[in-house]
Amino acid sequence: MNPFTKLKNPVVLSPLAGISSYPFRALNRKFGCEFCFLEMINCRTLAHSSAKTFRMMRTSEEDRPLGIQFLGSDEKFILKSLDKIQRSSFDIVDFNAACPQRKVTSRGEGAALLKDPKKLASLLKLIVKNHNGPVSVKIRLGWDDCSKASDIALSCRDAGIDALFVHGRTKEQGYSGTVNYSAIANIKKKLDIAVVASGDILNAGLAKKMFDETGCDAITVARGSLGNPWIFREISEYLKNGRVLPKPSTKELIRVMLLHFNMLRDFYGDKRGVKHFKKFFIWYTRGFEGAKPMRNEISRISGIVGIEMLIDRFEKDVCARETV
Repeated sequence: MNPFTKLKNPVVLSPLAGISSYPFRALNRKFGCEFCFLEMINCRTLAHSSAKTFRMMRTSEEDRPLGIQFLGSDEKFILKSLDKIQRSSFDIVDFNAACPQRKVTSRGEGAALLKDPKKLASLLKLIVKNHNGPVSVKIRLGWDDCSKASDIALSCRDAGIDALFVHGRTKEQGYSGTVNYSAIANIKKKLDIAVVASGDILNAGLAKKMFDETGCDAITVARGSLGNPWIFREISEYLKNGRVLPKPSTKELIRVMLLHFNMLRDFYGDKRGVKHFKKFFIWYTRGFEGAKPMRNEISRISGIVGIEMLIDRFEKDVCARETV
């Protein structure tokens, strides 16, 4: 079962911790993103019925297709988590063996499982056996080198998964250094299941490069979507027609910023909505001359009016510079 074969635009929104809440997913879907993931879900907190974790899983009928990504290494918590989502209609359950954060790997989770392929395969078999639906895994090319990347991928495939997500760096690289396209291509050649590639997909050109150099079935966008929901439309147009879409106008940028702000307020309430929007303001205003003081200022703003006034100031500043 491969849930990615029916996608018109084979570009998936990655699970981003603290970011991929319902408003973020809904906004990106407006710009052509078909398949989204929730934020990464910790099996231990889900097993304990954490209210915060359940809030992270809030969704709607329109929020489809949708995947959930588990983080864990303890069988009992993984089994309890699978039981918790039995009545949910997630299109795929993904298992994280890629997160490079020290607080994760120190618990033997995420990318730490790349050092123990047998345990990783055992956990995947457990999920496949106890979940009635597609299962995938997210890996990196290895812990500190990619010499065993294909072996790890094949071991995961043999565990019965339906798709493999692979980030083109090792754990030690984190998000620095270059993406190893040839290592992903080698994995793709050896597997007979869907391979979804990721790493530095920051624009349409890099998206096409990933498809061209790896032969992957789909790609995931993570950092490239921050303050840039237009990336999904841009990738689709470039892949289908070879056309580079113009960057959004200032008017369009402000419209989407305000839309996103209001979506966050509707979902979280005014106080928490303001708090969540602050990081997005920083991403939306990246690369604009004169915006740095406003990015510094937003951390001190606590109310709706203050946010709206800052957005208005940003718009006027950008427009003034465009007319010079």
